[in-house]
Amino acid sequence: MALVDHDSWDIEYEGCERLRHQLLVYLNQRQQLNQKTSQFVQLTSSIQTGIEQLSKDVKHLKVVLDNAITWETSTEEELQQRRIDWDRLTSQLREIREKFANSSRSNVPAASVSAWQDQDLGPGHSNSSRNTALDVEALKQKKTEMLAQQNEGLEVLSATLSRQRQLATQLGNEVEDQNNILDNLANAMDRVETGVQRETQSIGQVNRRDSTWGYWLVIIALFVAIIVVIFV
Repeated sequence: MALVDHDSWDIEYEGCERLRHQLLVYLNQRQQLNQKTSQFVQLTSSIQTGIEQLSKDVKHLKVVLDNAITWETSTEEELQQRRIDWDRLTSQLREIREKFANSSRSNVPAASVSAWQDQDLGPGHSNSSRNTALDVEALKQKKTEMLAQQNEGLEVLSATLSRQRQLATQLGNEVEDQNNILDNLANAMDRVETGVQRETQSIGQVNRRDSTWGYWLVIIALFVAIIVVIFV
């Protein structure tokens, strides 16, 4: 039974997929560039930032999955599919890291790259840097929105659980009151049964006494008849 209308898995998983796809595009573009160009340096920075962000997103996605398992907010089939998706995403992140590390082994030292940047940078690089900054800011903004949605979902879940506890407490009090009423009713029925038994015994005694008077009347009548017969 779901306690909230939705969780943030779909939103966060979609964000991870978009970021993963973007990193693959950056890696492919970077492999085709000379390592001394400004665009190569720019892509390297973007990839490093993206990998760090994707790693954080994947870890947070695991938290969302664990919460769904704990609170049973999804069906077993959905949870199984999410485990598969998370394992695949983790494997893909590892492959991206390895691919980036392998492609970076032949890079020149950072100082040489910086020196080349100082000679090679131009107006085009400034625009590219701004675009990269915008991409990073967009990723941060998306992450902030997803976290806000996650917090909102947790607040709804907390309110729902609080309401459930209140209802459980009220239900427990109501059951206790009903039990007290039933106990009182049982005691009253016991008293009534005892009274009925006592009255039944009294009625039996009265009936037995009434039947004895009849016998005495018959005896007296016979005695009178005998007397009359004798003296007449």
